Amino acid sequence: MGRLSSRVLAVLFLSLPAFAQGNVLVIVVDDIGIDRVGAYGYQKPNGRPLAPPTPSIDRLATRGILFRAAWAHPYCSAARASALTGLYPNRLGVGVPIPGDLNESGMRADELTIPDILPANQLAAVIGKWHLSDESPLGSLTGGIDHAPRCGFRMHFGSSGNFVGAETYFGWFQTRSRAANLAASYTKYVTQYATSRTTDDALRALAAFEARPWFLWVAYNAAHVPLHVPPSSLITGDPPIPGDPLSMGKAMIEALDTEIGRLLDGIPPVVLERTTIIFFGDNGTSQVLVEPPFVPQRAKSTVYNGGVHVPLIVASPRTPASQRGTECDALVDVTDLLPTVADLVGVPVPSGIDGVSMTPYFADPTTPSQRAWIYAESFEHNFIPQPGTTIASQTLNHYHQAVRDERYKLIRLFENDAATPTTVEEFYDLQDDYFESVDLLDTAGAPPPDLQSIYDTLVAVLDDQSS
Repeated sequence: MGRLSSRVLAVLFLSLPAFAQGNVLVIVVDDIGIDRVGAYGYQKPNGRPLAPPTPSIDRLATRGILFRAAWAHPYCSAARASALTGLYPNRLGVGVPIPGDLNESGMRADELTIPDILPANQLAAVIGKWHLSDESPLGSLTGGIDHAPRCGFRMHFGSSGNFVGAETYFGWFQTRSRAANLAASYTKYVTQYATSRTTDDALRALAAFEARPWFLWVAYNAAHVPLHVPPSSLITGDPPIPGDPLSMGKAMIEALDTEIGRLLDGIPPVVLERTTIIFFGDNGTSQVLVEPPFVPQRAKSTVYNGGVHVPLIVASPRTPASQRGTECDALVDVTDLLPTVADLVGVPVPSGIDGVSMTPYFADPTTPSQRAWIYAESFEHNFIPQPGTTIASQTLNHYHQAVRDERYKLIRLFENDAATPTTVEEFYDLQDDYFESVDLLDTAGAPPPDLQSIYDTLVAVLDDQSS
C-alpha cells in the first residue's frame, strides 16, 4: 500500500508523450443492472422492454461501445473500491456495504487509487455518493467525511453513503471536503433533489477545471432506496404510483437518465472531443425492481448474473467513427477501470493489480478478450488489511464467489452457520443457460467428464482468490 508522490508522478508524466493525456468522466449508477438500461435490449415475456426510457444512456451507447460481458460485485461498496484501486475486494477488506447495520469498516485511505496515479497536472474530483468510508472521525484510516480527498481526490461534494434514517432524496446531508483544507470538511443539509444536485455539482466542478485536464468521478445515488416519486419535470408519460416500488423505481431511473443527459449536454463539444466517458453500474438491479425473466432472489447482493452482470458503456475519442455504436463481447470487470485510466492519461499501469486495461477494445471492439476469466465476490464482515493478512485468516459469516470464462461459470457459496458451516458449488453453461437454472454438477458435486478441465481451471481461480 501507499502513494506515488507528486514529484514522482510529475517525472512520469513529463517522460510520456503529450498526446496520451485526456479527460476522463466516470458515471456510476446505483442498483441498475443490464435489465434496466434500454440499450441492452432485454424484454419482458410479452415482448415489451424491461427498461424504462433511458434515451441519454442509449445515446451514449451510439457514440461508443457497449460491453456485453461486464461484471461488478454484489454490493456497491465493494464494486467502487475495486474500480478505484484495480484490486478485488478480498485484497481490500471490503465485501459488504459500508457502514452497514454492523458498522462495517471502510476502505483504507492509503490504498493506491486512480487519483494517485494521474499526472501531476490532472485534477481529480468525486461528486455524489462515496460509500467507501465508515463513521470514524476526521483523519481516520478507514473513515471520516474527509475520506475521499485522503484517497487522492482534490474534493468531494456529495453523500458519504446511502441515505439513512430520516434522509430522503429531497432532504439529505451533503459532505463537502477539499484536500487543500481537510480540517474544514463539513456536512450540510440539502433540500434539492439529490439526482439533480449531483448533476449541478458535477457541472460546477467541470467549469472550475477550466482548460486543465481532469478526472471526474460522478456517482449518482439513484436508483438506490429510498424509492420515491421524482420531480415530474424529469420523467415522461404517466406519473408513477406512490407506494408502488416498481413504478417509483422505473421513474427514478428515467429521472436519472434525464440528469445524465443534462450533464453530458453541459460539457462543451470541444471538451467532449478529448474526453473518455465510462458509464457503469455498481451491481445488479435491486430485488424490489426485478421483473421476469430476471429473478428477485438472484439479483443485487448475489453472485448470480442478476447481481453482478452490469451495464458498461464507453465513449472515447480513441474509438474510430466506424466502430462507434458497436458492442464488445470481451470479458471485463470493474478492476479494469484503473489500468484503463492509466492508459488513457499516459501513465504506467501499477504492478500487482488485478485489473487489465480495456483500451484495446476502444480501437477495435472485436479484439479477443484480454482476460481468461472475470471474478466477483461478497463476504461478511469487512476487515482492515494489514501486512501479511489475507481473507483466509478472517472469520466470515459468509463468503460468496463467482468466476466465469467465455462460456462457463462456477459459483461457490460458503455459509458460516455456527452449527454446520456449509460450502456449495454450482456450475453453469452461460451460453445456453444465462439465468443459471441448470446446474451442471451432479449430486456428488462432479462436473461432466468433458468439462472437467474447465471446471478445474475455474476452481483454481476461486481457490487463489480465497487463499
